[in-house]
Amino acid sequence: MKLYIVKNWLEKVGKSERKTNGSVLLVKKIVGDMDIQKNANGKPFILNDKQFINWSHNDEYLVIALSELGQIGVDVEMSHLPYDEKLYGWILHKEEKSKLQQGRLFSEIWTRKEAILKCSGEGISDKMCELNSYQMMNLHVTTLFLSGLCISICSEYQEAIELYQIS
Repeated sequence: MKLYIVKNWLEKVGKSERKTNGSVLLVKKIVGDMDIQKNANGKPFILNDKQFINWSHNDEYLVIALSELGQIGVDVEMSHLPYDEKLYGWILHKEEKSKLQQGRLFSEIWTRKEAILKCSGEGISDKMCELNSYQMMNLHVTTLFLSGLCISICSEYQEAIELYQIS
């Protein structure tokens, strides 16, 4: 699996493109001009290619994951994303709340859950609290903490990660 981390990604996208397809255009520029489309739930896929793709971004970083083996999902947040029970309590499974009380960072729990939902193609729903991101028997989730970021990658198969940082 290839994981691209692009710092200051918005600077690499034209101002007119930022609001619409900015991330898609930059993804194509980095990984090659592939025919990237999205399914009904917004999950990106590469048309007529054996690779699987997913990406996530915040204001500063764009993270792109590519796999040749199977479906993939990725999410990125700043590593110290603050937890507020009133805002986020509804999304956490009771075991995830327990992990939070044991010292796990909310950013880890959130990015794991988001990466799983992106990998499966489900997306965010009001049933997120039913998903325990630490009990995924058929998926593999890896979380990395790099340069103040928390990045979680979910894939169908256990894969080595080739990391590419682009400034």
